[in-house]
Amino acid sequence: MFKKYIYILIIFLSLSSCAQNKVTLFSKEQKIAPKLNIPLAAGILVTKAADEFNKNFKIVTGEPLKIERSNSLNKNYNYILLRINPTQKDNFCIYKRDRNITIQGATAQDLLYAIDDFFKRYTSLSFYEFNKSKDTLDSQIEIPERFNVCSSPKFEYREPYYSSNFDPKFRAWYKTSHLELEWGIWGHNLPKILKKYNLDESIYAKVGNKRIKSQLCFTSDTLFKYVNKSVKNTYDSDHAFNKYMILPNDNNIVCTCNTCKAVGNSNKDAAPAVFTFLNKLAKQNKKASFFTTAYVSVKDVPRFKAESNTGVFYSTIDIQKGIPLENTKDYTKFEAAIKKWKKYVNNVYIWDYTVNYDNYFDIFPILKVTQQNLKLYKNLGINGVFLHGSEYDYSTFQDLKAIVFAKLLWNPDVDVDKEIEKYFDNKYSNKLASVLTNYYSFVDNAFYTSKRKLGIYSGINKTVRKYLDPKVFFEFYNEFDTHTQTNKFDKDYLKIATALTFLKLEIMRDYGFGVYGYGTLNKNQEVIVKNEAATLLDNLTTYSKSANLKTYNERAYKIEDYIKSWRKAIYKFHKRKNYFYKKPFEILSEMDEDYTDKKVLNNGAFGLNDYNTNWHISSVDDLVLKIEKKHIAKSKKIIFSFLQDTKHKIYYPSSIEIMDKNYKVIKKLKINSVTNALESKEISIELPKKFDDKQLPNNFIVRINKHIMNGKNALACDEIIFN
Repeated sequence: MFKKYIYILIIFLSLSSCAQNKVTLFSKEQKIAPKLNIPLAAGILVTKAADEFNKNFKIVTGEPLKIERSNSLNKNYNYILLRINPTQKDNFCIYKRDRNITIQGATAQDLLYAIDDFFKRYTSLSFYEFNKSKDTLDSQIEIPERFNVCSSPKFEYREPYYSSNFDPKFRAWYKTSHLELEWGIWGHNLPKILKKYNLDESIYAKVGNKRIKSQLCFTSDTLFKYVNKSVKNTYDSDHAFNKYMILPNDNNIVCTCNTCKAVGNSNKDAAPAVFTFLNKLAKQNKKASFFTTAYVSVKDVPRFKAESNTGVFYSTIDIQKGIPLENTKDYTKFEAAIKKWKKYVNNVYIWDYTVNYDNYFDIFPILKVTQQNLKLYKNLGINGVFLHGSEYDYSTFQDLKAIVFAKLLWNPDVDVDKEIEKYFDNKYSNKLASVLTNYYSFVDNAFYTSKRKLGIYSGINKTVRKYLDPKVFFEFYNEFDTHTQTNKFDKDYLKIATALTFLKLEIMRDYGFGVYGYGTLNKNQEVIVKNEAATLLDNLTTYSKSANLKTYNERAYKIEDYIKSWRKAIYKFHKRKNYFYKKPFEILSEMDEDYTDKKVLNNGAFGLNDYNTNWHISSVDDLVLKIEKKHIAKSKKIIFSFLQDTKHKIYYPSSIEIMDKNYKVIKKLKINSVTNALESKEISIELPKKFDDKQLPNNFIVRINKHIMNGKNALACDEIIFN
């Protein structure tokens, strides 16, 4: 019994020690305020840090603090000491051991991070109050009597590449990097740098006896001379530009000139020549770092040693499928590749992807998947992570993503669900915040637990299968929509409204007819378009204009064109008979591996200008169908929909043929393609009338012949309607 009471006493004392006493840092009524202290010899960076602290303090209280430049402290005052200590273990520390508070960073940047962290922890300041006046000023600030907080990031380079991160205050508050402030050369930009020089052909890759201007020769002395000159000029202009990305052009051409072969180039791998180039730059520019990417033509680790200030970006573009990498078949190969590069260079960064580039309005809730991947990256010794988002364009809930990604890049163990709730609570009214929190948490968990793949270039059909349950989404949309009137002047709300309305239309377009579709089919086999479709298009027009949103994907497809295409489609479809809807048929031709679902050809759904939604793609063969006459007996013509997207090698067909089962032509229609525009169009062919010489047999064949041209090309066919 005695032991039991001792145990209870120990628990009580430990709880009491955790519940620290509070002390007053600031009181307007009692005229209590600390002084800011910086060293007597403090330079401009510490002085700016003190000014930054005062800006924050004034937002919170309405009053700045007095800044004292001194190496000694007056015992009659309380101080907040701002210090830089390059020898400390952590990036920053904030501690209070007596009456004074010390805020200390290993660098000037770390000191700024520490200042913002202090305000996050011990005041009511939030990020959203920097650009507007605080609703109520704090007349008193209380802090724990003692505290000691130190922090360091898990990755030295941390960038969520969304427009939110372009804001300097966002980067300071959330402790992120920004390529435009650190990288003297980024991406495939060597050709742009070299444009201003009149260079000879020796800078270009040699394949056989021919110089190929679409690729570079990385053992060229001329190429090195001018790239090195550009690096030195850039670094000398601003020492912050201490990272340089040296990439071959984005193709698989490899230089096999004598010098490139001598350093180790093969017909398929340019890594030896590229790292020879990097090593030369690294030796002559010791204070800078030089990276390339393990991508396309840079394949294997060279046999010679890499300089200590070189590194490699490893892109996940081919393996990012919306599933934690450890749970994919690509993991073993990925792990081996990272370990291989880690042994070769000191710096291995990951280039990861976090949106659907074919549809920026896809929620693509990849927070928890990314969290798992970041934990993996850290365990594998990755030094930095670039999370590629929607860049300068808006993507759905991008601010939430940017914030949570920033926090995960500093510490992958943060509670994602709490961060989602905190974000919406800070932005919206209690009711709306609750609606958004519940739904986003739901879809993020659904995305995380689903084993279905969702690539970073995907149509709405794959999005729906992965996580976007139409029933749940429609209910959420209706609840969200009840808040529109009270938020009609909130630009952030209207951006979300634009994206969600677009998503709802996409689901309806993909489902075709029925509860979640854009229309129904009546007893006369006529398409009846729902009034809701027109209402949603009107809303999309209003929301997008009010939010100043103009495009919805990486290729800058216009929302305005999307709306026009929708209106044009439903105008054509309304009251149109569709005798072929979901009727059985066979495909006799060879189908592409990723396009074996023939239902898309007569399921009522329709395609627009995006090739990956509701289009049946045929690249390996012409499209040949076998159809029974009894299923379309009342029809007088066939209406086909085709897409032309020359960027993706998709062209209108050359001809359509109606044949008997012995492939004897009954009717043929030649199609002329007169433009290379991105567009879709309907083409119709009359069925034989009862008076025609050639009649339609009970089983007949429809052959759609691909465009006749040299090289690879594909055919995209959507809804086939017998009318």
